[in-house]
Amino acid sequence: MAASVPDYSQADSKFPKASRTKMIISRVPLAMMALTFTSIAVRYMIAPVQAAATAGITFTSADGITVARVGFAAFPLAFALLALFCLLSERRILFGLVITLTVLSVVIATRAIGIALDHSGMANARLFVPEGVMTGLSIVAMRIELQRRREASRKELYPSA
Repeated sequence: MAASVPDYSQADSKFPKASRTKMIISRVPLAMMALTFTSIAVRYMIAPVQAAATAGITFTSADGITVARVGFAAFPLAFALLALFCLLSERRILFGLVITLTVLSVVIATRAIGIALDHSGMANARLFVPEGVMTGLSIVAMRIELQRRREASRKELYPSA
């Protein structure tokens, strides 16, 4: 009897190339949200006065600085942590994508209302592009995740198929 080395080619792997690509795409919006909101939170947690000044915001009291830390650092950090926890748990990916899409939709709507009411300029309008890209990716990722779940439940119901 001769010993042979099993052939573990990509075609026979547990996750075919297309599945791995879909798995990555379904997680990208969560990673982007975690990174983006962590970046915002850290900037406002460490140096709220300087971070706000770049947007033309000034504070006149220590209480105002604390309010800024809560509003501009704590809330983004909470969303970043939610995205990260969902990213790390396969069964919570869809929930995380719903959170991501909800937050982005509210941010885009609020930005649009603010631009219309405040007549703010291109500095705000240019942020529609990355927010729109993240929204689009979130929608695609949700579709991929829903398809994955349908296929998994189909395999569970019909194991021989």
